[in-house]
Amino acid sequence: MQRIQWRARVAAISCIALTSALAAGTPADSRESIVTKSSPSAAELNNLAAVYSSQARYPEAERCYRKALGLWRQTPGNEASVACTLNNLGILLRRQARCPEAEIVDLQALKMFEELFGPDHEKTAGALINVGELYSMQGRFAEAETSLRRALSILENKRGKNDPDTAEALSSLADLYTKRGKNEAAQQFLERALSIVEKAFGPKHQRAALYLNNLSAVYERQHKYREAEKSAQRAIMIFEQTSGPNHPDLAAALINLASVNFDRHNYKRAIELDRRALKMNKDAFGPVHPVIANTLNNLAAASFHLHDYVEAETLFQQALSNWKGSSSPNQELMGDTLRNLGAVYVAEGRDSDALEYFQRAINTHETALGPNCPPLIADLEAYAGVLRRVNDYAGAEKASVRALGIQVRNSLHP
Repeated sequence: MQRIQWRARVAAISCIALTSALAAGTPADSRESIVTKSSPSAAELNNLAAVYSSQARYPEAERCYRKALGLWRQTPGNEASVACTLNNLGILLRRQARCPEAEIVDLQALKMFEELFGPDHEKTAGALINVGELYSMQGRFAEAETSLRRALSILENKRGKNDPDTAEALSSLADLYTKRGKNEAAQQFLERALSIVEKAFGPKHQRAALYLNNLSAVYERQHKYREAEKSAQRAIMIFEQTSGPNHPDLAAALINLASVNFDRHNYKRAIELDRRALKMNKDAFGPVHPVIANTLNNLAAASFHLHDYVEAETLFQQALSNWKGSSSPNQELMGDTLRNLGAVYVAEGRDSDALEYFQRAINTHETALGPNCPPLIADLEAYAGVLRRVNDYAGAEKASVRALGIQVRNSLHP
């Protein structure tokens, strides 16, 4: 009991010191030293890391999580705390698109939770969600669905079908289905998740905003632009109130709203929203990150439709460089950027450059996704169009026939 009281007193002193430092605007490193010197426990570091993560201050958050891990591991009996910290670190690494590192950490956490609590525990389900989201991000859709379905089953049995944790599994499955083009299923899962969270926490909670933002993307894919715009605007309003004016979650909602405006041919408004989001994401992630590459690609596409081909080429090339510099480049989106550059060169009458980039797009998509993937249809048709322009009718016919064959195979075996 004396030890418990002493730990409580030390924790209280640590919290008072940390609160004073935050109020005084003490630099991050100084705050961490206050926590470390005031307490032998890693709990404060873990909590401080969560605060930094919520503020999109990812380097500081990672440093705190790793320090906490080191402290937890020094004393036997802290295995559950180690697993929880690994879980949090995995989420942080995934958010920074550091997928190889995240996979190592996520699988370690899952193994520890299964050993500590069993295969059907809620904590195991949480780790399964992390692993499933990672696999989904890597395009490993079958493995992702297996993990997420297992997590959903555990949570529905343990927590019930209307629990917020169950909603998290539903949201992750919806994201997977969106990537696989199963938009109706994704919409049903997200609407169910949103209803659960709104009943549990209210309609202006941050998690409600996350689900609204994802719903906006699903509505947009189904050409339900009014619903998409309404959901994105609601998400933006909530994020501005809960996360502040410069958070990546807000940037994601701005990007979705920009996409809706792009689809409605409001290209100047789309550029305005994307540029605002781009600045936020550069502040949060640095100059090289997949979300930055994707936003540059979106900005370039809007400039292309405004016939500003010089600006479009510059932005597409920046996006391509960003993809190449990423630790886990998305080959499918890189191929899309190559195809887009080819389209710019077609518009400028630079046929030889267009042929080069369309061929690079074909090679990239084929290597990443296989010889019959849907993105190849657009690549091959664009390539055939330029071949016809340069009077290579045999080459154009060959490319068109292959595109048609891929289209038929995908319609027979969706």
